[in-house]
Amino acid sequence: MLVNLFHSCMWIVLGPIALHGETGLEMMSRDRIWHQCHPILSNFIGDYPEECLVTFTYYGECPKCQVPCDQLGD
Repeated sequence: MLVNLFHSCMWIVLGPIALHGETGLEMMSRDRIWHQCHPILSNFIGDYPEECLVTFTYYGECPKCQVPCDQLGD
């Protein structure tokens, strides 16, 4: 199934940093002070219906801007 393929690929790419997101990683700031950081990398890939679902917008409206319905796709 395509969804499982996507999640498997994302696990291969992001798996090595997953532990650092949970337990933290010591990183030095620009002023040479060490901090315990929890790096989190996120991404959302979706088509129009999924964007509407995630952003709680009505189907037929743009989830990214204030364009009128009759001008969508222009």
